[in-house]
Amino acid sequence: MEPILIEETPSKVTVKYDSVAVDLPESIREQHEKFWNDHIKINPHLRNGEVFTITQIKNTAKELQVTVAKTDYKHYLYTIRHKDCAFPCKVIFTCVAVITSDNYIAFGRMNDHTSTPGRLQFTGGGLDETDLNGSVFDLKKSIGKELEEEMGLQIESSYVKSFAPRFLKSKGTYDFWAVMFELRVDFTSNELRVMFDKHNRRLIEKGEQPEFEEFVFVLLEKAHVLDFIENDHSLKEDYLDPILMKYVRN
Repeated sequence: MEPILIEETPSKVTVKYDSVAVDLPESIREQHEKFWNDHIKINPHLRNGEVFTITQIKNTAKELQVTVAKTDYKHYLYTIRHKDCAFPCKVIFTCVAVITSDNYIAFGRMNDHTSTPGRLQFTGGGLDETDLNGSVFDLKKSIGKELEEEMGLQIESSYVKSFAPRFLKSKGTYDFWAVMFELRVDFTSNELRVMFDKHNRRLIEKGEQPEFEEFVFVLLEKAHVLDFIENDHSLKEDYLDPILMKYVRN
């Protein structure tokens, strides 16, 4: 595993769709199928669906161009459960650091029905075909959809103070790539927590299962960030601690 790399987002990021699906060897597909069948006995809420894996990357100081092709969630799940596996699924996703008016950063704890129960991570998710504009993925639309689904926030609302891509994450545990947005809102951490709790209750009343069971708030001051990193031993996305340090260093 290479150390995680977090850089400022280049001025242009383009993710293109290659309509030719990934062609995996039959023996590899059999491994994925066996693992999937075993895993859904443990977590029957999992659903197989489309996932896009990176097939080509061109990265310069001014522009990132990524090409992806279609595979499935079985491929992705097998990859994150088997480090250094053959034919890994290498995804690019969007996520967002939500920062409150009293300078707290918010991230969620994944719910029990998800593939990574208890993991701390930013709001975000993988790309899907509804994000396509022709053959190019609309990254702003992708993360806007995740914000509305997971937190009940809308990027076009009056409470949004600023919203833009901020960081680009690569390398790390699985060499997944992420375009990391920053959303600053005109809510305090307490107000945002109340909004999130109401959003989750609405989802449950509709018979839906929230992605996050709770939101965690960390004050963006060095002492508070260091205390969180040293003393919170929850499972975390590999980018979380480095991003927190990036904010307090800046």
